Amino acid sequence: MMVNPWLGMALVVVTLLVVMGGLRLWQTLGTPQPELVRKLLHIGMGSVTLSFPWLFAEAWPILVLGILSVGGMMSLRLVKGLKSSLGCVVSGVSRVSLGEIYFPLAVGILFLLYLHEDPDQPARRQVLYCVPLLLLTLADAVAALIGVNYGKWHYTTSDGRKSTEGSLAFFICAFFCVQVPLLLATDTGRLETLLIALLIAWLATMFEAISWAGLDNLALPLISYLLLRIYLDMDAQELTWRLAITGGLMAFVMLWRFRTTLQGSAVLGAFLVGYISWALGGWRWLLAPLILFLSYTLLSPRTEVNSRRIHNVHAVVCVSSAGLLWLFAYRILGDPALEGQFLYLFTLSFAAHLAIIGIARLGYDYPRLSAPSLLVICVLQGWLLMFLPYLVLEWFRPLQMRYAFCAVPGVALAALGFYATQPQVHDCPLDTPRWLRQAANAGLGSAVGLLPFYLI
Repeated sequence: MMVNPWLGMALVVVTLLVVMGGLRLWQTLGTPQPELVRKLLHIGMGSVTLSFPWLFAEAWPILVLGILSVGGMMSLRLVKGLKSSLGCVVSGVSRVSLGEIYFPLAVGILFLLYLHEDPDQPARRQVLYCVPLLLLTLADAVAALIGVNYGKWHYTTSDGRKSTEGSLAFFICAFFCVQVPLLLATDTGRLETLLIALLIAWLATMFEAISWAGLDNLALPLISYLLLRIYLDMDAQELTWRLAITGGLMAFVMLWRFRTTLQGSAVLGAFLVGYISWALGGWRWLLAPLILFLSYTLLSPRTEVNSRRIHNVHAVVCVSSAGLLWLFAYRILGDPALEGQFLYLFTLSFAAHLAIIGIARLGYDYPRLSAPSLLVICVLQGWLLMFLPYLVLEWFRPLQMRYAFCAVPGVALAALGFYATQPQVHDCPLDTPRWLRQAANAGLGSAVGLLPFYLI
């Protein structure tokens, strides 16, 4: 039986205030490590959110708590009086992180998804809600604490340095965060729970290794939810094939990395994009990111300058963002009849990025090439490389064939928008504004792909 929602909200708020107050008192009386304090707050917040399925039956209390949480966290960072008191609990670490803002947003989305699961399967819907939060609550905290206190072997990421020991601790903790709830709360077979735990822990560890500024607090639980939802319906043989193909995909990406311009974290990011596309959508969804990964350096003659490994994970997130949003929308809606339409939009987004990458590479190599010629060449390159394979796959579906030819305006709009808005287009920088412009223009170009749905 659910408690009164107002009473439930009061219990949550009071509990979080007690946790923060206790941690602040500890800071005042002692000298704990800032990372330890921050992660204990993380564990406290996560533990409270795990109770939501048993406290609330509606979405509005979660939305109100989310707004209060985000507002409270921003106040602790921005209001001078609060910043010097309770704010020390969340701001004691020098690195920039928005994890405390992303966390309540992820909880709100997960709870909305939980409410849309089948109420006749309470154990399944509770596991789908709780397991992603356990990954974020426990595995992330364990990794940080082990890394800070015992890390000896470090590797560089876009967020600084992380330790191999911390990543190993994350994997072990993530494995049990998945396996134990599945064993205790569902009728999933023992071998299936082992394979599901291995797959999701592997993904989560790779994601944690490349994340920055707390972005894993938002993306990791949502991706874990979608994957777990799929894997729970698979048998041991299907999961074994998934595990084998995942290993093969990672091996291929690591071998091909020498022919790319991607740095270490970006290579892992490319693997994750391919893995997520295939795991959530199927092998047809892997085709577009794989073509881009294999071909983008071939858009212009390879030289010593344009073969340098200069792109970090931010570039990978930029290039994959619009496509993954279309994929997530398809999986969340859960209507198989919409797969063709969303696959078309997904492919269009990568074609738009391929055209933009062509502008950056050819614009640098051939600065005297006129703007119309550059745009025409790059638009045709992007469309042909993506949609010729798409046409081969969809030749038996006349409507999808027509969609493919309607993709040309979307690719052209994305390329033209980037060319018009990007300063120094013949020597594109690698700063954040460039990636935001590229992602926005490619996203707009792929959104144009919605028009044929209403016109054809």
